[in-house]
Amino acid sequence: MRKTPSYLKGLAETRARAAGDVLRLERLQGDVAQAHEKARFELAAADALICRFDPRLDPTQIPPLRAWAGRYGKRGALREAILKYLREAHPQELTTTEIAVRLQAELGLDFTMAAACEEWVHNSVRAQLRRLAREGEAEHTSEASPGTKVGRWRLISIGPSEVNSALAFPRR
Repeated sequence: MRKTPSYLKGLAETRARAAGDVLRLERLQGDVAQAHEKARFELAAADALICRFDPRLDPTQIPPLRAWAGRYGKRGALREAILKYLREAHPQELTTTEIAVRLQAELGLDFTMAAACEEWVHNSVRAQLRRLAREGEAEHTSEASPGTKVGRWRLISIGPSEVNSALAFPRR
């Protein structure tokens, strides 16, 4: 039996990570598409009711509203959402980008400028991930690739109560 060269092992690991990323992002894409469809349905229903009550009004002239009060819901909601994603992926790891995209979809955040999004990821998402790592709940499994700012994270351990809740609520 021939020994597998180390460069081939590394390439196989890179391919396996990429395949995992593709599967997770495809699942996320489906979730986002479903949320998008629901929002479009609600928008059409609201437009129809506005026109029914007063046909002179043009609902398209009503500017979109993005409320920031209570930014991420009740206190601790950002942390709990990140922990939920890490539990769902356990024992796999998630990238900072995957976590940020899921948070944006779940919390209804949108950014008009890429710089604002990058600042939010740095100040909120990465800061919370580093805090979870310091507290021993998550670990930073690899450094970001050269030229990128994306790290990989995973739950350190999953206790019996988390196993029961993960079994009770299977992933989509």
